[in-house]
Amino acid sequence: MRAPIRFPGRRIDALTALGVAVAALLLRLPRLGDAFWQDEVASARILREPTPAGMLARVARTESTPPLWYALGWLVHHAGVPLADVRALSAVAGAALAGLVVIAARSFVPRAPAVLAGVLVAVGGEFAAAGSELRAYALLALLAALFALALDAAVRRPERRWAVALALVTAAGALTHYFFLLTVAAGAAWLWLEPNARPARRRASVAIAAGLALASPWLPFALRQYRADRYGWIGPFDARVVANTMFRLFTPLVHAEWVAAAFLVLIAAGALRLARHSPRGRLCAALALGPLAAAALAWRLGLRVYAVRNLIEVGAFGAVCAAAAVSMLAPRARAAAAAALAAAAVAGFVRDQAVPAAPYAGIAHTLVAEGWRPAEPVLVFGSPYAFRSPLEWYLPHDPRLAVVHPGRDACRIVYVVAGRRATATVADDVLAARRVGRFLVGRVRLDDPLHGPRASLLATPQARARCSARAVAA
Repeated sequence: MRAPIRFPGRRIDALTALGVAVAALLLRLPRLGDAFWQDEVASARILREPTPAGMLARVARTESTPPLWYALGWLVHHAGVPLADVRALSAVAGAALAGLVVIAARSFVPRAPAVLAGVLVAVGGEFAAAGSELRAYALLALLAALFALALDAAVRRPERRWAVALALVTAAGALTHYFFLLTVAAGAAWLWLEPNARPARRRASVAIAAGLALASPWLPFALRQYRADRYGWIGPFDARVVANTMFRLFTPLVHAEWVAAAFLVLIAAGALRLARHSPRGRLCAALALGPLAAAALAWRLGLRVYAVRNLIEVGAFGAVCAAAAVSMLAPRARAAAAAALAAAAVAGFVRDQAVPAAPYAGIAHTLVAEGWRPAEPVLVFGSPYAFRSPLEWYLPHDPRLAVVHPGRDACRIVYVVAGRRATATVADDVLAARRVGRFLVGRVRLDDPLHGPRASLLATPQARARCSARAVAA
C-alpha cells in the first residue's frame, strides 16, 4: 500500500498554518455582526425561503451564480442559526484557505515566504471582505485551492480515492460559481500539457468530466440566469482593470497604477520560478494566471462578465507566486522582504477595517423613530441601489422601494439619508434629523431643486401615488 500524501515540512509548519488560520478567523469575526448590504440582502431572502424548492427557484430567478453555497446556508439557517450568523460559513472557508496556503507554499519556498503567502490571504482586501459576508466568494476561493490539491494528488497518486475527490471538488466548485470553470480549464490545460502527468492523464480527465456531469442538471437554470443579464453594470474592456486585478484582490487602498503593475510583475516572476521548479509549481502558476487571462480574453471579445471579485479564485495561487518571487532573494533579504510585505498587508487591512460598514439597520430604525411611514419617500444620494435593498430589509413590513428622481410634482417634505458629502446639500432644508454613524437621517423640506450630489427618491407604491413621482427603476 502506498503511503498517503504528506506535505513537506515539519510539525512547526502545521502549527504555523494553524496559527495563520486561527488569526484569519479571529480577524473576520468583528464584521460578522455588520448590517447586510445590497448583495447580502439578496442572499438573506434566499436563505429564509421555507422550502428547498423555493430556495432553488429564487436562486435561479434572482442570482447569477449556482446554488451550492445557498443550499449550505439554507440548511444551516433552518437548523436554527440566525441569518447573520450564517456568515460563519464564509469566515471558516476563508480561515481554512489561509492555513492551507501556508502548507501548500511550503512545497516551494522557505517558511518566511510561506507565512507571507498565508498572511496575504488572511488579510487581503477581497479575502477579508468575502470571509465575513453572506455570499459564496470565500467558498469559491477555498474550492479552487482544493481543486488544485485534488488534481495534483490524482496525478501523483493515480488511485480511485483521489479521482473521486477530484470529481467531487469539481462538482462542488462548478455548483458554487461559474468562474470556477476557468480554474477547471486551466487545470485541464496543465494536465494535458504537463509531460509528468501523462500516466494519470486519462483517469484525471474522466474524474473532471464526471464532476462537471454531476453539476450539469443546473445547466438550464444557468442559461436562464445568463439571459437575465445581471452583469449589465460591467462596462467595455479595460486593460487597466485586468492589470490591476491581482493587486486589488489584496488591497483596495493604493490607487497608484504603477504599484499594481509592480505587484503583477512580482506575481509573474514568482510564477516563472514555480514553472521551473516542478510539475506542481507549473500547476500553481497556471492556476494563478490562466483564469485571469481567460477572463480578460472573454471580456475583450465582448462577454461582459469580468469583475475583480469573481476572480478571487486566483488569489491564493497569486499569493504563493508572490512568496516564490520573494524566496529568490538572499536569506536575510528574503526574511526582511517577507516581513515588510506582510506588515504592509496587515496595515492595509487595519486601515480598511477602520472604515465602518454602513449602519443600514440603524438608519432604518432612525427613519421609523423620526416618523417614516410607507407613504413617505426617502431621499438618498449617490447610488440608490446601495440603499434600496438594505432599507427594504430593515424597514418594518418589508416595503418594496422603487427608485425615482425628484421632480416638480415630488413631495416637498421627504425623509433623507445623507452621507457627509451630501449633508451640506440639504443642511438648510432640514426639519429634524439625527446622526447615525456617518449619515444624517431625518426630514427635509424640498423648496428648491436639488443641486450637488446625485439624488434619488426611494418610494413605495403608496408614496409614488401620493407624490406623482415617475419611477426610473423597478
